[in-house]
Amino acid sequence: METLTAEICSRHNVDIEKLQELNLQIHKMKNFDELADLLAMMGNPTRLRILYLLAISQELCVCDIADILRMTVSAISHQLRRLRDRKVITSRRDGQVIIYRLTDGPINAVIKDLFNLE
Repeated sequence: METLTAEICSRHNVDIEKLQELNLQIHKMKNFDELADLLAMMGNPTRLRILYLLAISQELCVCDIADILRMTVSAISHQLRRLRDRKVITSRRDGQVIIYRLTDGPINAVIKDLFNLE
């Protein structure tokens, strides 16, 4: 890792220790690409609508979501699969029906904060 010096940029006041600490912190974070992919995946309007519905209703089946969003079951299933693959949602079987919900954990809190819920 390169050492930061005041010569990198022309400023009047430089806190080298602060810059070195921030440099260490940002290089410790290894998952920026993964987080960017997750945020990009959530940037789809249909997926955001699905996440909103799951955030306010707790659980829904694909047919309920399709009816509410006035889309085909196939189109909703495709979006649900992408969300499930990224572990944003989880599913459980209730007889022949698959029920979807937000996963527990930090992503759930982020989604609820995004929509100003709770």
